[in-house]
Amino acid sequence: MTSRRPASRTVETLAVFLGLCPGLMAFDVIHSPSEAVTTGNAEMKAGKPNDALASYDKAVKELPGDPGAHFDRGTALAALSRFDEAGEEFLRATEAKDPALKASAFYNLGNAFMKKDKFKEAIEAYKRTLALNPKDERAKWNLEIALQKKKKDDEKKKDDQNKDDKKDKDKDKKDDQKKDKDKDKDKDKDKKDDKKDQDKDKDKDKDKDKDKDKKDDQKKDQDKDKDKKDDKKDQAQQPPPDEKPPGEREIESTLDNLEKSPKDLEKQRALLRAVRRAPPTRDW
Repeated sequence: MTSRRPASRTVETLAVFLGLCPGLMAFDVIHSPSEAVTTGNAEMKAGKPNDALASYDKAVKELPGDPGAHFDRGTALAALSRFDEAGEEFLRATEAKDPALKASAFYNLGNAFMKKDKFKEAIEAYKRTLALNPKDERAKWNLEIALQKKKKDDEKKKDDQNKDDKKDKDKDKKDDQKKDKDKDKDKDKDKKDDKKDQDKDKDKDKDKDKDKDKKDDQKKDQDKDKDKKDDKKDQAQQPPPDEKPPGEREIESTLDNLEKSPKDLEKQRALLRAVRRAPPTRDW
């Protein structure tokens, strides 16, 4: 892809091959009344793009509105693989009123886009070239290459997108499975916690029962102690089984004495019988 000569200008062909197809992707310079442009063209021909760029920089300062000066500066930048900057210069060159220069600028702009794998933009630039010069075979060839590369690039992007989508789906699936596992773990943990709580409640109930039994036992012991105390109290209030009331003790003592003195025994007995038969004392 070599640049063509604008019809209205003398073009010095310089093959600056940029890949794709040898001889079909090149950027040529154009002559200009500027001495800086002439110097730059000579330096480009000598294979010194850095020196040529410095000369073209001077030319652009001298002729800031000259599309040809920007076109030549773009060729130097392209030779240095500075394709983004080269594209900007070729874009400025497309403002040329000369149809041939304008077509060449679009053609080289397409070449700069191709070097950056911007196939969609390159296709549009080549189409603009062909609109200006329908017989340009190099533009037709490069357009076909750009269309093929764009198709492959779109297919690759689609495959990559499908792979990314599949990865995302697999990741989402794994995340969902992990969430389900975590939920199951949480459920198991809740069940274990519930069982622990139930066991604690059971232990508490057991402790309560034990405390109740203990209190019952203590109450029983207290009741027993109370009963014992009451029994002792009753026993203390009642006379001993063998102990008799004072009146009976006197009678028995008298009898005992009478037993010892038989003569008085009959008298004492008669006296006792008289006492027993005595009428009750009146209280009226």
